Amino acid sequence: MNQRLLLFLSTCASLLLPGCVVYMPMQCAAPQITDKKQGELTISTYLNGRADIAGTYSPVPHLLVRASSSSRRDDSRDTTYYRGHQYDLGVGTYWRLGNQWLVGGLGGFGQAQSAAAYAKPGIIFSSTRYEFDTRYNKIFGEVYGLIQTSEAFSIGAAYRVTQVNFTHLTNFGVPVDLSRITRSEPMLFMRVRLGNGPTENRPVQLQAAWGLSDTFGYNPRDTNATYAPGVYDLKQGRSYTTLGITIFPHCLFRKAPALPDRDEL
Repeated sequence: MNQRLLLFLSTCASLLLPGCVVYMPMQCAAPQITDKKQGELTISTYLNGRADIAGTYSPVPHLLVRASSSSRRDDSRDTTYYRGHQYDLGVGTYWRLGNQWLVGGLGGFGQAQSAAAYAKPGIIFSSTRYEFDTRYNKIFGEVYGLIQTSEAFSIGAAYRVTQVNFTHLTNFGVPVDLSRITRSEPMLFMRVRLGNGPTENRPVQLQAAWGLSDTFGYNPRDTNATYAPGVYDLKQGRSYTTLGITIFPHCLFRKAPALPDRDEL
C-alpha cells in the first residue's frame, strides 16, 4: 500500500513538470479575420509565465499571412528552470459561412531553442535529475472554426498537428536518442469583443483558451513500453491555459462615415 501511495504521489508530482519538458506548444492561431485589408495583433500569456505575440493580416480575400513568437525566461541560477524562445511563420485561408460561422486553416514552419532542469521523484526516496537542452525545427498545419453567438461573444475550436524535428537534444550534455515527435494539439476558446456596434467595428477582443499537446503513438498506460533515459518525459502530453488580448488596427483607423451636406438636410 505504501509503495502504491508513493507511486501515486510521484506520478502527481511529474504532472507538475513544465509542459512537454523542452517542447513548448504554441496555442493555435484561429484568427478572427473575415475580409481583405483586415489585421489583428494578439498578446497572450500562459499560466506558467510564458508569453506569445502574434500578428495576422489578410492582403487579399481569403488569404492569411501570420508571424508569431513565444518566450519564457527563468533565472539561470535556479536549479529548476524551464525557458526558451521560438517563432512561427505561416500562411492560410478563411471563409465565412453565413453571418455567424467562420472557418479556416493555416500551415507553416518555425524554429525553437529551449532548456529545462528538474528532479523527478523516485518511487521511494531516490530521485533522478534531468538537464535538457534542445534546438528544433517544426512544421505545422491547423484548422479552426468559430461561431459568433452575438455581437460581443464567440466560441470556437482549433486543431493543430506539429512535427518537431530535433537538431540538438542533450541531457547533461549527452545526446538523447530522439530525433522527431509529432504532436496532436486541440484547443477550445471563447472570446469577448469590446466596443459598441457591430462586431466588425469593435477594436479590442479578449480571449481565454484551453489546449492540449500529445505525442502521436505515445500511451502512458503502456507499462511494457521501454524508452531511452529522458525520452518518456519528452513524449508526455501537457495541457495549457492562456489569456490574451487582440487589437484590430483596421477598426481603429477606419474612417467614420461622412456627414451629409447641410443642403441635403
